[in-house]
Amino acid sequence: MKRRALLSLVLAMALLVVTAVPAGAANPTVTITVSAQTISITNSKATWALGTITTSTTLYFSTDNLQDDDWSRITNTGNVAVDVEIQGTDFEGGDYDWTLAATAGDQQYKLFANKQATPDVYDVEVKSSSYVDIVGNLAAAGTNDWSMKFEGPTGFHASDDGAEKTATVTLVASKYVA
Repeated sequence: MKRRALLSLVLAMALLVVTAVPAGAANPTVTITVSAQTISITNSKATWALGTITTSTTLYFSTDNLQDDDWSRITNTGNVAVDVEIQGTDFEGGDYDWTLAATAGDQQYKLFANKQATPDVYDVEVKSSSYVDIVGNLAAAGTNDWSMKFEGPTGFHASDDGAEKTATVTLVASKYVA
């Protein structure tokens, strides 16, 4: 009798466990989707050849160095809105370098950027010491036309060897934060 009572109790508990689990719910799943944040920009023009210049020369970032001829285009190739900053370097080469400065002077040049692609408005001073905002909140797949204006040194060192000099302008994108 003890054995029968114990067997009945075990069967009753087994039925209770089986009936407490709904059919088909033994292995529920959750689908998770995610996209990596991508910050990436391109610029349509990679070089700017100024050629041979004289003192106090002003040139524009275009195919013929004249203002409003054409522009370069920044494209946001990432998947989030970005802010774009610009920074320049000194011209190096030969015996005497040219310093990127707040004003053009002896062995010093000045560089401005135009962030709205609006004629005659070069309101971004490109610096070598820090990055400066040029485009804000550029949407994914968005574009922004821009240009630069170069103001050459007002004087060259008397013994400058006339060698070719090279400078670099860097554009950097970061995620836009409202």
